[in-house]
Amino acid sequence: MSSARALSIATLAALAALSCGVTSGCDGCKPGEDPAAGKPAAAASATASAAEGAEGAERRKRLLPAGDDRFAAQIAANLPRVPDPAIQAPEGGDAGAELDNGTFRDRVIAFVRQVAAGGDKVTCDLALSSKRPFRAVVMGFQEGKQIARGEASDAGLCVALKDAARRAVAAAGGAAAMTSALAGARLVVELPDHHESMVESVERPGKGVELVEGLVPVRVLDKPLLARRIEEGKGYLLRVIDPRHKGVHKYYHAPADRFERELHTIYTASTALTLLKLHAYKPDERLLRLATEAAGFMMGMQSREARDRTAGGFFYAFNLERERPERRLVVGTASKSIFTLLELHGVTKDKRYLESAVLAAEWLISMQRPDGSVRSALIGQEGGAWKVQGKDSTLYTGQVLSALSRTYRATNNKKYLDAAARTADYLLARIAEKGCFLGDDYRKPNPISSSWAVQSLLDFAKAGGDQRVEQTVFRCADDLVKRQWRRPEDAYRYGRWQRSLSSSGSGWLAEVMSEVYHHCRKKGTEGCDRYKDAVVAAIRLLLQYTYGPESSFVVKNPQAAAGGVFWSVRDRYVRTDSVCHAMNAYLNMIGELGDGPLLTLPERPLVERMALAAEAPGAADAGLPEDEGEEAAAGQSGPKDEDADD
Repeated sequence: MSSARALSIATLAALAALSCGVTSGCDGCKPGEDPAAGKPAAAASATASAAEGAEGAERRKRLLPAGDDRFAAQIAANLPRVPDPAIQAPEGGDAGAELDNGTFRDRVIAFVRQVAAGGDKVTCDLALSSKRPFRAVVMGFQEGKQIARGEASDAGLCVALKDAARRAVAAAGGAAAMTSALAGARLVVELPDHHESMVESVERPGKGVELVEGLVPVRVLDKPLLARRIEEGKGYLLRVIDPRHKGVHKYYHAPADRFERELHTIYTASTALTLLKLHAYKPDERLLRLATEAAGFMMGMQSREARDRTAGGFFYAFNLERERPERRLVVGTASKSIFTLLELHGVTKDKRYLESAVLAAEWLISMQRPDGSVRSALIGQEGGAWKVQGKDSTLYTGQVLSALSRTYRATNNKKYLDAAARTADYLLARIAEKGCFLGDDYRKPNPISSSWAVQSLLDFAKAGGDQRVEQTVFRCADDLVKRQWRRPEDAYRYGRWQRSLSSSGSGWLAEVMSEVYHHCRKKGTEGCDRYKDAVVAAIRLLLQYTYGPESSFVVKNPQAAAGGVFWSVRDRYVRTDSVCHAMNAYLNMIGELGDGPLLTLPERPLVERMALAAEAPGAADAGLPEDEGEEAAAGQSGPKDEDADD
């Protein structure tokens, strides 16, 4: 893979900004999102190889959004006033190429800090050699915004870092601003041609933390780390609940520290369900109270209008500015609301929750076709009429099947089992024809749609005890296990599924596999650990998409973002279902995990990884996956409102 494929923080930021049309509005952005919010601002690509030549440079210039060269004028004006210190070697120091990765990063950050602090001399103990020149990029981030950037190249690493650091100081305002601007910023340093990237540590000031494609990788997973993330995720979910209406926001734009101006029924249902799981994990009456309050919002969003045949459906969203619901009733929203209402009824025995769930199940039956397929939604039209949205969605089909199966188990009313059977037969016929890897009218075959087939058929098997269905569940779960990325040398992708790039998708797959694992154990089937191993791998991946002290340099308010699972490398907003699915998987598995490291991904030696001695084959294999660009585009075409999907 060429070095042009390896994308840095700067490149990812520029491409992300392009996706929302910085200069032409933001029709494709998430609700309430500013076109430039959610991404670290970057001056220019820090990783495109010099081998790309003038044509490649011109192409990048055309691609970069307006304003990405804003530091150029500041650097030109301020650089003459920035001290240019002499570099000296340490007395009796160790400056060889046999450094380990951690020590190397610590020394790089410490050296850049020396340069930024001013003075006429700096000590550099990074005398490494390489066949190609070192290209260094130094950036500064403060309250989520990039405030500085400098780039330089030289045959000597110390010189390249010094010159890049001086330019970053100049970009931040020059010598007069050194103590007030860059001194208070988080440093990001990249050596893009040598596949090295790091961020200054919060927990160890002046030291370096590894970055891989903009992520702080999790190389060792153990139970204590998972327990901490559960507590942080709980805190995050409590913050997304609207204090007045008790509904839940879908998006938190962490880089800008704001929520969108809507509350969403399905995400309220998902949050309440996770709160109930947290209550079961560690009983807390506050969590139970918040779940019941959230259910109150949900039931307030349920249509009771029998005359237009919408009774039982749930309005998709509540507009906080207009103070009214959106006239959109989606089968997935009703299905996930049923999940939560039935669980809450089981805990509280309050018949209101069961009655609401049964009413929603009746509406779902009205949205079925005779062959068991599902109409997706009813959309309110001007004048009061409702328009049926009939596109086929495997996700919606699975959600309806799960909801009807669970309603039967709660009521023992065969009507719901019969309705579930029609949809199960429809889904089984599709699997018989197309195999386990499924798509639909919204998207190509993908693991999210496929995992909903697994989860819904598992729910149906639990309701009806059909051995044929149960065999299909395990067969299709095994198909998904085989599609999981499990190359231990690839910390960026290890644990994710091809064609599932979002944290919501990874979390949902982990949740489904945890349910399959528990069912496998309950049935006494052999080989259940293959599902457990898949969940553990996915959990490791999810943890490196979770905001914590070291990964929050791109957000305005790290305390508010803590525990939030951001959507992707390119899109750093948090979607509530990403947190819920991850938390559900954590809670389903933490009791099954032993002490000690659960998974370890060692880092390659520094010399080998940076290809210092030679341009080793495969040294540049650090770019984005082959399907990254395609999935980023495909992800925009799915159903508007459902979790683990759009």
